[in-house]
Amino acid sequence: MISCRQFRPCVSSLCHRNLVNGRRSLSNATKYHHSLDTFLQYAKHHGLPVHTTYYVGTIYEYVVLDSLTKNARMSLEHSGGTGDNGVDLRGTMSTYKFEKKIPVVVQCKYEQKKPGARLFRELEGSLVNANPDTLAVLAAPLPATSAGKRVLASSDKAIAFCLILGYEEGGVATQMIWNRTADKLLRGLKVASVYREATVDGKVITVRSMSLIDT
Repeated sequence: MISCRQFRPCVSSLCHRNLVNGRRSLSNATKYHHSLDTFLQYAKHHGLPVHTTYYVGTIYEYVVLDSLTKNARMSLEHSGGTGDNGVDLRGTMSTYKFEKKIPVVVQCKYEQKKPGARLFRELEGSLVNANPDTLAVLAAPLPATSAGKRVLASSDKAIAFCLILGYEEGGVATQMIWNRTADKLLRGLKVASVYREATVDGKVITVRSMSLIDT
């Protein structure tokens, strides 16, 4: 079983520009930035090429961080490095009526193709040696394939998928789904439609987004 709710963002043009294949290599430079603004400043100061997987991937990771903070009750920090099991963000998530916080790990995949079964199996791997109550989240700007959703649904690990658009589309969160195991952690929460301001193509507009709320 998969808990699911999806919304179409009210944006006239949602083209996924500048998507790149693969996951960028993490660098020690991570310690010099902790948000989208500080990374953009760091990149400008050091003249980082804007079309590299590192540049585009890091921007998407901070877009996901901001979106999950606003929409999914998460408090996250940028992560990554040797032995991180592919985790880009780490933190906690507040549960029903903010009674407790559960550990969260997030993998961000800014790619040209829909996330499939392989990525969801990698997501399961991120929970090796993790607290058994940890929620693993895969974030991507394209919907998951049917094979990917089957892996999510059949997993005995608590895993979820968030469809979060890229930087140029305002980082709008349009979908969050999770499996039966994750439902035990997220009991009492549901996905609702909310309206938020977002910057799309340099303009501030109102968009419809998903948000987790108490039932």
